[in-house]
Amino acid sequence: MNTLKPTFYCFILVLITVFGCSNAYKLEKTAPIQYSRAYFQNWTSSIKIGSSGYNFHIANLTPANNVVIDSVFFRNVKGRLVPDKGKYVCQLVKRDPISKGHALKTIKDFPFDISNRACVISYRENGETKYFKISDIIENEGIYYKDGPPNKQ
Repeated sequence: MNTLKPTFYCFILVLITVFGCSNAYKLEKTAPIQYSRAYFQNWTSSIKIGSSGYNFHIANLTPANNVVIDSVFFRNVKGRLVPDKGKYVCQLVKRDPISKGHALKTIKDFPFDISNRACVISYRENGETKYFKISDIIENEGIYYKDGPPNKQ
């Protein structure tokens, strides 16, 4: 019975190594996605509200038929991309409003090593989640919301 426990733990360790340590965040070299440009805009709200983040846009994003666009990873924040008037948009909240505790919403263990001018798009192709990097994202002039950002979700 005593030799069964070490054998069991060794078996579990091998399973974790084989199946659990594969890079779940492997970037695809090419993706079944076309777009014209990606851009973002910093936003902040008044000290009374106290929140901040990014308005993120991908213009003319056209996925292949078997592809579903999911999320964007940008500057240590993740958010769901939603279609809106010929583009995909996401309002990334970097810091919650004071009324919600003013917590920093950045991901502590951000899964990608990318520059401040790059993002990673997650998408599902035939049921499998994949990731694609977009570089050289355009930064537009920031915006100030006196009463907090409009709720886009």
